[in-house]
Amino acid sequence: MPDFLHLPNLHTLAAQDMGDHYLVVAEGGVVPTTCPACHNALYRHGSQRQTYLDTPMHGKRVVIELNRKRYRCKACGKTMFEPLPAMDSKRLATTRLVEHIERHCLRKTFAELSREVGVDDKTIRHIFDDYVARLKKTVVFETPEVLGIDELKIIGNYRAMITNVERLALFDMLPTRNKADLIAYFKTMPGKEKVKILTMDLWNVYRQVAQDQFPGRMVVADRFHVVRMANDSLEKVRKTIRKELETRDRLKLKDDRFVLLAREKNLDDKARAKLEMWTEMFPVLGAAYKAKEAFHDIYQHHNKVDAQKAAQEWLDSMDKDVAWAFTENMVALRNWWTEIFNYFDFPISNAYTESINNIAKWMNRMGRGYSFDVIRARLLFDEARKDTRTTIRKKVRKAVRVKARESVKTPMVELVTRISMSSTITPTVRYKDVYKDVTVEYGPYLPTLARKLEAGDFA
Repeated sequence: MPDFLHLPNLHTLAAQDMGDHYLVVAEGGVVPTTCPACHNALYRHGSQRQTYLDTPMHGKRVVIELNRKRYRCKACGKTMFEPLPAMDSKRLATTRLVEHIERHCLRKTFAELSREVGVDDKTIRHIFDDYVARLKKTVVFETPEVLGIDELKIIGNYRAMITNVERLALFDMLPTRNKADLIAYFKTMPGKEKVKILTMDLWNVYRQVAQDQFPGRMVVADRFHVVRMANDSLEKVRKTIRKELETRDRLKLKDDRFVLLAREKNLDDKARAKLEMWTEMFPVLGAAYKAKEAFHDIYQHHNKVDAQKAAQEWLDSMDKDVAWAFTENMVALRNWWTEIFNYFDFPISNAYTESINNIAKWMNRMGRGYSFDVIRARLLFDEARKDTRTTIRKKVRKAVRVKARESVKTPMVELVTRISMSSTITPTVRYKDVYKDVTVEYGPYLPTLARKLEAGDFA
């Protein structure tokens, strides 16, 4: 009959259903033979009752009680407990319970896991910390050739987010976006010479850091952030007009803001009628809409020269009635001219990072009271890493030990060698090229993280 616990070197003596948990009395099955310190004989020296927690069974917690045997060395007098291979070395829990917590701690809250397995949430946090420390040593992401820098506000502060643009992967998250912290991070970044292009939003600190740590690399202003400024400028005009309206019209203009923010080419007949109504009613709103559309059209050109010409025309033809709302756009064009139009040489963007922003904010709401380090680890080490992981064949140099006689080329030299070495054969080391499969990690796949959020997999 199979054992109740199915744990190696552990035998169940009795099992009782206590209602909300199982109480299992068991005994160990490994008898130490010699003292680990001096290797002399041992003798029995009493026992001690110990209680361990195991993985839940049938929806109930499992408590294991053991009379753990003690032994004393006849020579040195040191005592020791009988070994329990199935138990974790740091906690009164089975190894498989710790592994169970590790598998679920990146997706479930500590409080939820605590209720599920009956372990204090502080203990779960310690297991989580140990697990993440181990992952940091074993999971190393490949440095991206196209590196994106963005930020999100979480737990009250802006955090820098580093992405692998080509792989659509999250590379890292930093606790701040301060210049000094970013420079310190990139100074020690392994493989930073692999970075060829950087894309970022229009925050000058990022450009300064790029110039300091990645001199000579191409910097591309992120298209998503550039065109979003035009939408924000239109919103300023809409909100200004809305303040002067009666309640009914104010609500209508609020509901129709998505019509104004949409591209004209994407409007259906109904939406186009709403647009015409508002722009005829408020010509200044029409002027703002035209300025927004013209700004978006800059990116519709197929080469840098035509795009720069369109941008200059946009600046020169700005309607004075809405210029105040588009000041940020005009300043950005002038100050980031080179970086904005580098996009036409390298059409890359990190617009997809908006999905990771939503995920991180949602996780922040889910785990109230969690530190930034916990949220960072949950994102970086999620199973979405599998979607960017690849395996490559890599040539490596392998040491091969050969006997001295095998390295001899001629019979005469072999004879002299044998005489001089007598019966002793000294091995020598040679090297040969071999190929082996190497797993390369790039980071969690952002679209997968977004889908998990929508499906509630992190809940």
